[in-house]
Amino acid sequence: MEHETIKSDDRREYFRLDDDVLLDYARVDDEQIATLRERIFDRVVDRFTVAATFATSSRTMSRILSSFSAGQPDLARYLKMMDQKLNQLARLFVIEEMNASGHVAARVNLSAGGMVFPSATEFSPDEMLQVRLALLPAMTGILAVARVIYCERSTQGNGLPWQVAVEYEHIRESDRDLIASHIMAREAERLRERREQEQEGREEE
Repeated sequence: MEHETIKSDDRREYFRLDDDVLLDYARVDDEQIATLRERIFDRVVDRFTVAATFATSSRTMSRILSSFSAGQPDLARYLKMMDQKLNQLARLFVIEEMNASGHVAARVNLSAGGMVFPSATEFSPDEMLQVRLALLPAMTGILAVARVIYCERSTQGNGLPWQVAVEYEHIRESDRDLIASHIMAREAERLRERREQEQEGREEE
């Protein structure tokens, strides 16, 4: 399903890519959704979402640093090192959060609008789920509330009987941007690897 797109209600299109992520999900009721919305949109930072918050801040910081790095290179270098250390610490938090629950990497079809993932549990269309996913290898933890679009029998042969498609119902736009950037980076990496393999093949001929 690589390179396909998904359209959200606001008519935006999102590239999709098969990728490995750390993932957990659970049904939520209206009361739990209200609490999750507060965590998401009031930017209540916890150990799981702090890496995503730092990653967004790092983007802003890099633009600021570039504006004065020529005049104050030592200060710019110091601030960049501090930013890197904070991001490393945040990634450790996400690793601890996901490892504590015994999560392993799952192959999903990922986009900034939603995803398709294998599941041991059957869900009904329009059920609401809390979704926590960690993008690899950066260990960027993203929290969202998602609506089930469909749930059908899996043909993947991975031991999990269901394929579940969800669309993000409540997610920070900055986190959506992080997913989109991750997908573009992964696609660029795969294209580069493909070109290198083709080049090696021509050299061996």
